[in-house]
Amino acid sequence: MDILTIVGLIGGFASLLIGAVLKGASIPFLIQPSAFVIVVPTTLFASLITVPLPKFSKIIEGLKMAFGTSKEDLLQVKVQLVELANVVRREGMLALETKADEITNPFIKRAVDLMVLGVEEHVLVESLESEIARVEEDYEIAIEYWKTAAESAPTFGLVGAVFGLMKALKSLDNANELAHGISAAFVATVYGISFSYLVFGPISKKIKVKSKEEILKMQMVLDACRMMIRGENPRLIEEKLNSYVEVK
Repeated sequence: MDILTIVGLIGGFASLLIGAVLKGASIPFLIQPSAFVIVVPTTLFASLITVPLPKFSKIIEGLKMAFGTSKEDLLQVKVQLVELANVVRREGMLALETKADEITNPFIKRAVDLMVLGVEEHVLVESLESEIARVEEDYEIAIEYWKTAAESAPTFGLVGAVFGLMKALKSLDNANELAHGISAAFVATVYGISFSYLVFGPISKKIKVKSKEEILKMQMVLDACRMMIRGENPRLIEEKLNSYVEVK
């Protein structure tokens, strides 16, 4: 679980509510199911229009990425690759076959399988680059979905406010009821802005940051495997991979 995502969400909403109460608002007044339905579900459903049906699962995967933690960091991937490079140096490329079952990273396993098959460097590069491009595209779908939701939520908040004002204006003959209705109408606007800047926008950016690290890991694998095929020294491979770890 990514603790910063949880802390950010809880802390953001908590400070928002505390500030509202200090300004004189009551929490029960801020809880309006009708405003919530107009803003949040409408925003999420409308944003689905941007997603191809076969890629729907990528939205959920992106959400899991935002709230979860990676199984391996850059340093752990580097250590695995250097170990494989040492095996190749000592025992030859075919020795990687005995290590394949121990590899849990699917991208590293794919690369190792290709090397064991004895493919040429350009074939390996084309295959792995295609995989990287596909993964980048999948991440982009999740990023854009939540970004679209962040951009749309304030507008749906205004729509909710308009609906509320329409209802409030029916009470022109009752000043107190009119004032209450107008103030209630703007709760939808608060929902729209809050969910945009506290939830949807940060989730989109969190997925973007984490996806960059995942792509960086894949590029590490690609570079390391190219160097292994060329028969380069494991120490040179390690130096190359260190630059990725330092970038982080």
